[in-house]
Amino acid sequence: MDELPRIMRQLPQQQESVMTLGQYIKQLRTDMELSQPQFAERMQVEQSYLSKLENDKSTPSNEVFRQLLSALSMDVDAFMSGLKDKGNMASLRHIPDLDSWYTSQQVTSERKQRTLLYSAMLLIAFGVASFYVGFQKLLLSETQYEYRSNGIILAGEPEDIFRVWAEFEDTPEARIQKNLEMLKRKKISTQLTFEYQGKYLVLDTQSGKRKYYLQGKQAKTRIGNVMLQFIGLFSAVMGLVLLFIEPKLSRQKV
Repeated sequence: MDELPRIMRQLPQQQESVMTLGQYIKQLRTDMELSQPQFAERMQVEQSYLSKLENDKSTPSNEVFRQLLSALSMDVDAFMSGLKDKGNMASLRHIPDLDSWYTSQQVTSERKQRTLLYSAMLLIAFGVASFYVGFQKLLLSETQYEYRSNGIILAGEPEDIFRVWAEFEDTPEARIQKNLEMLKRKKISTQLTFEYQGKYLVLDTQSGKRKYYLQGKQAKTRIGNVMLQFIGLFSAVMGLVLLFIEPKLSRQKV
């Protein structure tokens, strides 16, 4: 039992590392393989002052910060890209350029968050509406009407000639002859449509016209409605996913 405290003391302590501005400046200088005197010369400051900066015994003014960026050949975005995820940014806001950068980042983050939220809500609204329209068949009817014509109506003939031709013949012989003629002319044609055209419709042809009579109707699934439901479901799910991941996408680390 006495060994446990000793073993616990020997275990490495994992602490979240927060890099200071001075440590970051030193790291950048080291990455450039420059000594303190060389880097101080590039910054146009005294070596003793650079030493204070690297040891966090002094903080740079806005003018010195700009000299630092010039010596590093960086702009503020490039400089902060290496520090914002591991440095204490709140302590750097006394430097005007960094305060402006930080404020700009917050504005951008808030704008991004609003855009993501609006996009998610729009996707969900569009998805629900699209699914409803497809499911209720509001845009594309699934009632198919069948119209049938017995043959072509010649010029001067009544539109109902195939039904009333016998009324125009006076003798049985004439009716028999006319019946044979109408049988030869009979040629069934069918029109299928999802729009109700009334009890009949008349269409012109090259040699005359045809009169189509409504024969009946039937339910028929349309691929358009299936696609509307699929698009609606997909859009709504994408909107929900976007709502779920929005905090991660728009999170601004301070």
